[in-house]
Amino acid sequence: MTHELHIKSLSTLEELQEVQQLETLVWGMDSIPTHQTLTAVKNGGLVIGGYLDEQLVGFQYSFPGFKDGKVFLCSHLLAIHPEHQKKGYGRLLKLAQKEEALKKGYDLICWTYDPLESVNANLNIGKLKAVCRTYMEDCYGKLEGSLNEGLSTDRFMVEWTINQDLQSDGNLPSEASQLVTIEKDEQGFPVITEYRLDTQADVIAIPIPTEIQKMKKENLSLAIDWRSKTREIFKNLFAQGYAVVGIERIKEDNIQHYILQKQK
Repeated sequence: MTHELHIKSLSTLEELQEVQQLETLVWGMDSIPTHQTLTAVKNGGLVIGGYLDEQLVGFQYSFPGFKDGKVFLCSHLLAIHPEHQKKGYGRLLKLAQKEEALKKGYDLICWTYDPLESVNANLNIGKLKAVCRTYMEDCYGKLEGSLNEGLSTDRFMVEWTINQDLQSDGNLPSEASQLVTIEKDEQGFPVITEYRLDTQADVIAIPIPTEIQKMKKENLSLAIDWRSKTREIFKNLFAQGYAVVGIERIKEDNIQHYILQKQK
């Protein structure tokens, strides 16, 4: 028997204390104080919870941001209970966030994520159609918790246009140029053997591994190699005016590709 996820905005102290407990469970580090999340909710922010049989199994937390004379919604945390991950609940929470943000007058939501986390990439870029043109090197410094252990906290800053009048058609460009050569090692992990940064192509495909957490545990030096090489690649391409606009996934393969397009 399947149970439908019940989603609602959270605003009481008791609800936000539940969020704290789930945050600690998922991220393995100290949670955000409730006095901060409560203040954000009262001043243009959002905390959205997803419930199964009255149990909180996921949440999303965001607060107002301001840059270049424009107000946007800064989406800070999205967490799903380990027993309920990979069920599409993250996407449902983001879509609920979008609707609540539109009610508050926002037309843009921004957030960061690790570009080597393929599941997050598929959600943020592939399904939600956010774009990225900003690479943040070691964005948060050293963070606690196993998810961040071993690698510098490099992040993509993504931009999600939620106003229908401002959205693109969502179609992926075709004929992507390959700048990176991949081989498989003895463990079956993908290895970057060669890459180049000079290109005149309008569309580029850049690979990432689909199991970076497994790679960290079994071959940390290889995971670090992926971090350092993709950092150089993305920072260089963003500086040339490219933006990440899509994802290409190959079933049963342990790499997927970011699709980058030259911005006019």
